[in-house]
Amino acid sequence: MKKNISIQAAVFFIGCSLAGYQAMTQPYLDVVNGKYSNSPSAGMLNQDKNDVKLQYSGVHTNIPVQFRNKKDALIFSPYYEKWWVQVSTGNVQGYSGIGLPVSFIKTLPSSKWGFLLNGILRMNDSTISKKNNVQAGGALVVTYKNEKTLTWKLGLYMNNELFGLFVMPLAGIDWRINATNNLFGILPGNLTYEHKVNRHFYYGACFRAITNSYGKAGGYWRIDENQLGFYADAYLTNHLVLNAEAGQSLIRKMRNGVKNTVKTDLRVNDGVYFRLSLAYRVRFTQ
Repeated sequence: MKKNISIQAAVFFIGCSLAGYQAMTQPYLDVVNGKYSNSPSAGMLNQDKNDVKLQYSGVHTNIPVQFRNKKDALIFSPYYEKWWVQVSTGNVQGYSGIGLPVSFIKTLPSSKWGFLLNGILRMNDSTISKKNNVQAGGALVVTYKNEKTLTWKLGLYMNNELFGLFVMPLAGIDWRINATNNLFGILPGNLTYEHKVNRHFYYGACFRAITNSYGKAGGYWRIDENQLGFYADAYLTNHLVLNAEAGQSLIRKMRNGVKNTVKTDLRVNDGVYFRLSLAYRVRFTQ
């Protein structure tokens, strides 16, 4: 049990939110997670916006290496992802990315304090020139365990995006409200409410924010996507879980440009989205 709790306090979950890095402590660890998301055409909502279709797929992994003290750990989280984008009646364009986030988690002895230090190396899309094909970034998150079931988090995220330096303050919570309800995440990147019906079925609501940039000939393509949705988790076995989610995108933005110089904002619509994922998951509470 002590081993599981210490990993839980350490999990730095890397997903596709907050520029593809998404840091969060949560009541489970997805060792492998395959995801597919689709935001279909919404039709022409008004004449001054372009109708946009988005599809996303990715494979994310988390490989923890625990230290002898059973409290500190390294987590390696390699991933692959791809977006397909179509604006109005234009051609479908694909943008891919690979990354290796590595997280170091340290608890301070005889203290309620701890910290998480994360470094990320990413290569986004094959059209990035060789001298600019690696994006480096990271985050520092300080944690304070106010009580056994409640942890607060504050931090800072920085990344050398293709459009320039991206900096964002972070504030989060990991709260086991009771035996059947959890609230966890780090804003502005993500926040999840989870309700347990039984050991085979969970449901809840979630918010995630995505900011990412991908290379294209002569510049970059940037997406800012915010998603608010409802989800359900069905455990097919003790560890194999099927996730289904549906919701609405909010304040969606897309841009083309050249780093630190020219940028063009595309006027695009918000829309509904649907998401499916299949994961091998280890839970820390039942």
